[in-house]
Amino acid sequence: MAMDDSEICLRKGTILKKRYEVISVLGMGGFGITYQAVDQLLNCYVAVKEFFPQEWGSRDGKQSCQIHFPEDGAGAETVEECRCNFRHEADILDRVKDVPYIARLRDRFEENGTEYIVLNLVQGISLSTYVKKRGGKLPASEVLSLMQNLFDTLVQLHAMGIIHRDISPANLILSEDHILYLIDFGASTAFDGDEEYQSRQVFRHEGLAAPEHSRPDRQGPWTDIFALCATMVYLITGEGVAQAKDRRRFDHLPQLLMGSALSSRQQNVLLKGLDPEINRRYADAGQLYKELYGEALTAEEIPKEWPIFYHAKTVTGSKPLNQDNFMVDTVFCYKGEDCEQAGTLTCHPNEIHMAAVCDGVGGANHGELASRAAVQALVHFLEAYPESHVLPDRLLEELLDQINEKIIQFGNKVGKTATTLSLLLWCGVRYYAVNIGDSPVYLLRKGKLERLSTAHTKAELNIMTQKPVERSDWNTLMQYLGKHDVSGSQMASFRYGKLQRGDTFLICTDGVSKKIEAGRMKRYLAKTGGKSVQAMFKSIDRYEKNDNCTAIVLKF
Repeated sequence: MAMDDSEICLRKGTILKKRYEVISVLGMGGFGITYQAVDQLLNCYVAVKEFFPQEWGSRDGKQSCQIHFPEDGAGAETVEECRCNFRHEADILDRVKDVPYIARLRDRFEENGTEYIVLNLVQGISLSTYVKKRGGKLPASEVLSLMQNLFDTLVQLHAMGIIHRDISPANLILSEDHILYLIDFGASTAFDGDEEYQSRQVFRHEGLAAPEHSRPDRQGPWTDIFALCATMVYLITGEGVAQAKDRRRFDHLPQLLMGSALSSRQQNVLLKGLDPEINRRYADAGQLYKELYGEALTAEEIPKEWPIFYHAKTVTGSKPLNQDNFMVDTVFCYKGEDCEQAGTLTCHPNEIHMAAVCDGVGGANHGELASRAAVQALVHFLEAYPESHVLPDRLLEELLDQINEKIIQFGNKVGKTATTLSLLLWCGVRYYAVNIGDSPVYLLRKGKLERLSTAHTKAELNIMTQKPVERSDWNTLMQYLGKHDVSGSQMASFRYGKLQRGDTFLICTDGVSKKIEAGRMKRYLAKTGGKSVQAMFKSIDRYEKNDNCTAIVLKF
């Protein structure tokens, strides 16, 4: 729906909180409007939910929300109840903001006579749309693969005393890099007696909701487990689960699942998860995962000391304006221009470790200054957070915020400048891969090579000649470049997961990835010790002209 098609929607270009620029409308409901917006501080897409009761709301000609009730006061109680539900969703999201694979709360504020919630925007499509495009069904093996991350999310939610209560294909977003995210916590509630986080709001998806959906006093983790299993059955068979009263007369689920490619054990696991009787159903998502996948959900415990071999190398290349790349290694120092080092790092469970590569955009002093600014922010971050029992992605956003501030400070002094960045942080068993621009991060695991980063630089722009960058190009380069003579960083993408022994990561600049195709990259990373880096640069040296090249290989 176009922004101009409705007078009740905020106009395209509206700035909220002096930070969020409205781009388009994502969806509308009776009591709210969801927009796609740009976070001008971090230069990334976000979703902004606005509380707006359409039956009683109006705009004042600009953007403020005015709510008008009939003289008899009808509707006031309904609006207030929905406003409480809106605030409750924000409260829940604030509580669970460190849980992985959810559309996480970034901000909340009041403005224009109403209230707003800002969330991570997951670029992708809902599973309901995805399965329709695939003909109404998905192979069982694909469903099992897609849903694995969701178990990790539910285990952590349930451990915090929160149930989602609205798991469905419509509320599961498949990202562009094929990762599943759980969204819409409007019906979420506490089941552990914490009244502050309890909600009476109930949503029902026919064929997916547990029999106890209308009885809050009987709900718990088993309620989410029912919806999860029902969702999996729907994706595999194309059919929802009949109501409990009908299943007691005749349950067609066993026959329905027999036609799938699930093993008899997996069929029985789903049937137990869908048992109408609560006391016969799984009550723990971790146990369901173990029975369904044949392995424990938790990763192998990391020993108190875990040695990791790393090898880092950087060369400036053959181009005249290339001396602007830096590497930040795990022993807390950074090097620029030509250097090489290798060694073994001993990790402890709660320590935060980092390996990063910065590649300045624009060459000469400007690019170098941008890289140096990013490096300073990275080092300061590690100094501020040397260890943690958990590494939430909100800390990474704080890090990106610091990088932006540093680069803007330099940009205000010297003119337009920017940097790309590839970064890997890890703590305990969890890793976070972050990239800005086209500097990539790769993972080689059990013989399979996966790129964990998204290339954002899709337009070939000559920054040194200061060609203008239109607003339509905002996602290819930094927000202000070519417009206000200041600097910023590019969009950031996040990927995270659990470490496994044998994992090999490559953090590098695009000068490396553009010269080595995926097949050869996989073979090089499979080599032992420092031979991976040696093989890469031997291949790169065959070219007469090379961009600056930096690579860090980590072997866990």
